[in-house]
Amino acid sequence: MAEISFLHFFLFVAFILSPVMTKYFFLQASKTYSFVHITSLIILLVGVVLRVEHTVIVWPIFCVYGLFLYFKSNRAILFSPKSIVKYIPFAFSLISSVWFVAGVYDLNLLGYGREWSFYAALHGAFLGWLLVGCLAFLSGKSNVSKIYQWGCYLSLLFFLLVAFGIDGVPYIKRVGVIGFSLMMPFLIGHYVHSVKKEYRLSKFLAGVSLLSIILSMAIAVLNEFWVGFPKVILGIPTMVVTHGVMNAVIAVPCFFLAIKFDRG
Repeated sequence: MAEISFLHFFLFVAFILSPVMTKYFFLQASKTYSFVHITSLIILLVGVVLRVEHTVIVWPIFCVYGLFLYFKSNRAILFSPKSIVKYIPFAFSLISSVWFVAGVYDLNLLGYGREWSFYAALHGAFLGWLLVGCLAFLSGKSNVSKIYQWGCYLSLLFFLLVAFGIDGVPYIKRVGVIGFSLMMPFLIGHYVHSVKKEYRLSKFLAGVSLLSIILSMAIAVLNEFWVGFPKVILGIPTMVVTHGVMNAVIAVPCFFLAIKFDRG
């Protein structure tokens, strides 16, 4: 029960931050999108309080609405290279919402139980929607290389390898874990190096994000390859208490805020 409570808390954080990133980076600070976002969160919370599971359907509808707004505001350049890469965080938002619904209804999607469905929703929301959304935004800036663009495409590939490897072929999951663990610190480190010295807050936040993601990914690798890695702390999975907390509370939010405050 404690594990589910942790997962719900992290999902709530992701459901706040990821749409905020989308609003500022891809939807020109749309007030309509903000209103629908807040309304959707309220409906979800009411559903939790009243124990009405069917309210979760509002979340995938909200995610589809965000994609619709992006299409609407970018019709002239929908298929340009810079626009195509920005579909990826929207795709992750939809993937995450599907896993969220699957977890609530315990649909056993791809063989995942309730907890694993929420884990998939979390990874889709934090590493996919929010983190890859930041990379997609950086890929559209003219003063940086295409390294972030390729990072977005590879993130989608690694995510799928992990998703299909957990309850399928374990070796492809390990490829995904190693891929993420090497690529994300490299990309965030590249951004840290690119931030101008006068933007001290952005550089500080990006540095915190880099250190956190290195430690987080190191824990993920140890969990995957070290048989003796402790699986539980105080009755809660170690990966939730360590890897989950660092990604959800420190690494990914700090990376987003660093870019948001960067005026370079």
